[in-house]
Amino acid sequence: MSISLVADRGSHPEGIKSGKRARKSDAVYQDLKRQILTGEMTSESPITEQALAQEYGCSQSTIREALMLLQEYGLVVRRGYQGTFVTDPSRTEARLMLKLRVSIESTGVAEAVKFITDNELEQLHELDNQFEFCRKQRDVFGCASVDIKFHLRLFEIARMPVLEPMLVRTFMILQRILLSTPRPDASWARPSVTPHLIMLDALAARDTEAALAALRSHILSSAILLAPQYYGTDMQRLLDQVETNFVAPADLAGH
Repeated sequence: MSISLVADRGSHPEGIKSGKRARKSDAVYQDLKRQILTGEMTSESPITEQALAQEYGCSQSTIREALMLLQEYGLVVRRGYQGTFVTDPSRTEARLMLKLRVSIESTGVAEAVKFITDNELEQLHELDNQFEFCRKQRDVFGCASVDIKFHLRLFEIARMPVLEPMLVRTFMILQRILLSTPRPDASWARPSVTPHLIMLDALAARDTEAALAALRSHILSSAILLAPQYYGTDMQRLLDQVETNFVAPADLAGH
């Protein structure tokens, strides 16, 4: 699937000042992100700066920085005096986010076929090895972190930096959807999910059509396996929906 996450400091500057407080706000952000993505913190969980400051032993301004970053990536919404709440995507939003991801990444893969080098392929293979290690350990957050690194590295090879922030946010919202419910045993055995290796083989062969097919199958099969309540269980129907120019909300709600 498509799994620290795309917003990790190492590769995506996010505007938080450097220094001790920045390191603390980053640690708070990472921990809250993990809790949100894995379903430990839900839309029913109260979020107050004062309570979090006490819990993490830091200032409210440090907590505020972490919450602002979570909001930037669509994981929380701040409603003035009402407080901060974990987002709860609707089925329509979930389907549209999936459609957006498939569209952006498909374009990226087609471009990556033109530019990818042997060294870059080796980097992607190493990330896939890391993903498989996390999967064998049944490490939900680890799998999520590495998977996003894999897909973002592939998108970087496509040389389309303007679209990357949009893809990052899309990843975050989809992981909020895919990871927040308990994973079935089948998701670890992964009998029905197209693995990264199929994409890598197609990229190595410079086969654009095969790479596109593998990418779409990978994304959609993961969605069906991990969130059938949003995406149903019919692979062809889901593919038809994400490939249409516009899908009406009534259609999006259907399984």
